[in-house]
Amino acid sequence: LLVDYNTGFVLYAKNEHQEMYPASLTKIMTALLVLEAVDNGQLSLSDELTASRSAMTTGLDEEGSTANIQVGEVMTVEEYLTCMLVVSANEACNVLAEAVSGSVDAFVDAMNEKAAELGCENTHFVNPHGLDEEGHYSSAYDVALMTKRLLEMELGRKYVSTQRYVLREGTGRDWTMINSNPLLGTYDGCIGVKTGFTDAAHYCLSAAAQR
Repeated sequence: LLVDYNTGFVLYAKNEHQEMYPASLTKIMTALLVLEAVDNGQLSLSDELTASRSAMTTGLDEEGSTANIQVGEVMTVEEYLTCMLVVSANEACNVLAEAVSGSVDAFVDAMNEKAAELGCENTHFVNPHGLDEEGHYSSAYDVALMTKRLLEMELGRKYVSTQRYVLREGTGRDWTMINSNPLLGTYDGCIGVKTGFTDAAHYCLSAAAQR
């Protein structure tokens, strides 16, 4: 689906309502709910969150993308967000989900409620990170709706356009993270948004450019 951001005019579409595994494009919705929690004062970007054992194990597998966060590790909301959107860390999604909704399951319910609110008719979430599970699907059209809403938020634009981020800078455990989206810095006007890959979903992309 190729759509004009300002008018919603569809320039090109093919099978745009087909339900497919969205892989890490799921994180667009996860980021949207986290940033709404920041906007309404429920969370602050500087709040420190501890990675619980449940967050490190719920629905994750060893092959998924990660920031190597450990049980008991403490980082800020901003750091977890950046891990999620720059290197697509699955465990960061679970930590943030628990912070917003108390549990991953409750957060997934909120994801589905937000999808319905946005008009997503071919989307159902089962987890906040996008690893393949039965009943977890979206469509190109619905991904565009979620992407537009995220880009309407100033912080949303900030994080999805971050090309490079030094995690734990100055601590001796520095890690320079490079965004998994190769369009950033190479495609004229690219401002994000998210890549994804699983064996079932294959390569997935939500991209935006502004000129």
